[in-house]
This record gives sequence, C-alpha cells and structure tokens, in this order.
Amino acid sequence: MCNSRAERFGTADSKGSETSKQSEEVKRKARAERFGLAVPSTAVDEEEKKKARLARFAPYAKPDTVEGEKRKARAIRFSNPPSSSLAQEAPIAGKAGAVL
Repeated sequence: MCNSRAERFGTADSKGSETSKQSEEVKRKARAERFGLAVPSTAVDEEEKKKARLARFAPYAKPDTVEGEKRKARAIRFSNPPSSSLAQEAPIAGKAGAVL
C-alpha cells in the first residue's frame, strides 16, 4: 500500500516513478479516447505547431512603404519638440494677479 501511494504522489524511488509515468501516460491516452478528447500530441507535432505559429506571427521582412514613411514622419515630428515655440513665449512682467 505504501509503495502504490508513493508512486501515485511521485515520492517513490526513480525505478518506480518511471513506470508510474508510463502508466499515467497510458491512462491519459485511454481517457482521452474514451471521452473523445484530442490525444496528447508528440514532440514532432509540437515542433510543427511552433513553426506554424512563428510563420503566422513573425514580423514581416519588408514593411509597407507608405506605412514606413508615416512612421518615420511621426517619429521625426514627436522626437524633438520644437524649441521655437518655447522662445516665442515671453516672460510675464508684473505682479501675479494684477489687472491691466
């Protein structure tokens, strides 16, 4: 009883845990088939999924030229605030709150 409990909870030695992992995998596959779930994928399937996702979400090699020009213009416009607008404002002379 102690050995089966140790295997179930993963506290058994390495020999028993390897067989328990295999038995768990078999149980999961049988349950998936019984309930009509997708059978767990293999490493090859995982690699194919990763490649498909990378192809789908990878950045494009060459962005649209119009969009690129807009981005450049926007970056130039907002990167350096115009210093002339600050120079045009003159300091206010007089006391604060004084009515002219």
